[in-house]
Amino acid sequence: MAKQQCNPPGWPSDEAAAQIFYQAAILCLDNAWKPLITAVGMKFRSPKLSITKNCGDTPVGSGGYSALYCTEHDTLYMPVKGMPPEKYGDKAIIYLSTLAHENGHHVQHLIGTSSEWYSRALVVGEQSAKGLELSRRSELQAQCFSGMFVGSVIETGGRFTVADYQIALGDNAKRGDWDSNLPRSHGTSEHSGSWWDHGYRLNKIGECNTWLSPASDVS
Repeated sequence: MAKQQCNPPGWPSDEAAAQIFYQAAILCLDNAWKPLITAVGMKFRSPKLSITKNCGDTPVGSGGYSALYCTEHDTLYMPVKGMPPEKYGDKAIIYLSTLAHENGHHVQHLIGTSSEWYSRALVVGEQSAKGLELSRRSELQAQCFSGMFVGSVIETGGRFTVADYQIALGDNAKRGDWDSNLPRSHGTSEHSGSWWDHGYRLNKIGECNTWLSPASDVS
């Protein structure tokens, strides 16, 4: 992924600021991913953005997800309540990294990975052990894609520096399956952080192929 400056203004302190920040950041994501997707003969389209709504009935915010991507709408859902400013403050890189993860699912959708994963999950059962493993492979690939993108904007003369990398790494190392009472669909926090860092350091889309990794690396 080519290096670029990315300077989304401010940070998502409220809905108005979030709209401006995320929309500018999507332009950076498009600049990063479009050449990679079109280079292999696939069509690219930019994702839509929603700040005020959820993806159907899926909970976002307290007790739910921080953010979501909905394939049926090509939309990144980034409601402020999902990443409350009173929790994350002005650490813009955390919001950017999360947006890059959800955009990773958009990339999966564009290249056909999502439909293949979902077809396989329907066969084995989405909540079965194998189905949850497929979900973890998808989520950890999105983590790797997020790391790739963040790595492409660090120390490029823009607003993000190595200090931001350390902040993002610390945050992503806490974003795994933290509740043992819930289905294990995202992977351990250790793997969440390590796959993110793997993408950051190697910056090669082929290195994010979680689908071929041993089950122990996507637990």
